[in-house]
Amino acid sequence: MKKRYLTTLILIGLMPLLSNCASQEDITNLNYHVRSINKKLEDMKLNTVNQMQQRQATSSGQLEQLQADILQLKSRLEENAHMNRMIQEQYKELQISVQNLGIQQDEKLNTKLAELDSKILTQKESLTAIQQARVQDAERRARAAKRAADEAMRKAQQASIAKASRQAPVVSSSSPSGRIRHIPRTSKKILFERKEVGGSVANKTIKVNPISTSPRQRPVTSANKPVPAAKDSGDTLARAQQKYRDGKYKEAYKLFEKIASKKGPTKTKITARYMMGESLYKRGEYDQAIIQYQKIISNYPGNPQAAKALLRQGEAFEQLSDIETARIIYKKITASYGSSPEAETARKKISSL
Repeated sequence: MKKRYLTTLILIGLMPLLSNCASQEDITNLNYHVRSINKKLEDMKLNTVNQMQQRQATSSGQLEQLQADILQLKSRLEENAHMNRMIQEQYKELQISVQNLGIQQDEKLNTKLAELDSKILTQKESLTAIQQARVQDAERRARAAKRAADEAMRKAQQASIAKASRQAPVVSSSSPSGRIRHIPRTSKKILFERKEVGGSVANKTIKVNPISTSPRQRPVTSANKPVPAAKDSGDTLARAQQKYRDGKYKEAYKLFEKIASKKGPTKTKITARYMMGESLYKRGEYDQAIIQYQKIISNYPGNPQAAKALLRQGEAFEQLSDIETARIIYKKITASYGSSPEAETARKKISSL
């Protein structure tokens, strides 16, 4: 383009010089060419300017649209930033509210738990006191009944002795003075007062009559020879257990009581005492059964029967609808006899209560 412009300018500058040399026709042709070139230049200028203007207009429109889009995007970003700030503030407020609510709930829960612990402790103390009072009351009733029975037995024995003394035959003998004395013939009579000490029975002699020297006294033979105490206890225990198996719990209880009140092996006495409790349990006399079990627990805590007695004591309290006392006893079994089969049974019962 620049070369063309240059060529045109050179030609225009040389036209006066060439006019002297060239002919008129040449000058006309040259003018024609020059006009043609000028026209083309103008057309080119117009086309180029229009295209440039159109491109500029298009670019301006796109730029304006881009600026509008940028402004809109900025506006949205600002809105989003504002929303984010609001959400963050709300989140902080919510977090603080939740923390305060959690603290309040924890304080309320701790207060309620403390109140419940206090109530449970009070109830446990009350139940323990009630249990001890029941056991003590039952023991008092049992002692009173035993005293009454012993007193009645003593009076009956005294009455029997007095009656035997009045009905005894008289043997005559001569005195040095020649007079006849009447000596009553008596047999050896010994009364025992039964007294239970530490789970065993001690016999106390209260009266002894003189031994008769009468020739009519029966000799001791194999037929009337006393049976050893150990063998008698074993036979009685077998009979008592058979009565228990037959469901005759009242009769079984009397036989077991007879064994427990006499001297004998400690193991047999503990078994008899335990079976006394079992007989009472089977008859539904749970209060009395608890007393018998308690005697084993108190006097023989290291014996395996103590764990069994404690377990049966808890079951007796269950039968009396004293669930809390039963739970306390089951926990005591797990603490004191943790490796015993009764402890495993107690754990199952605690989970089922």
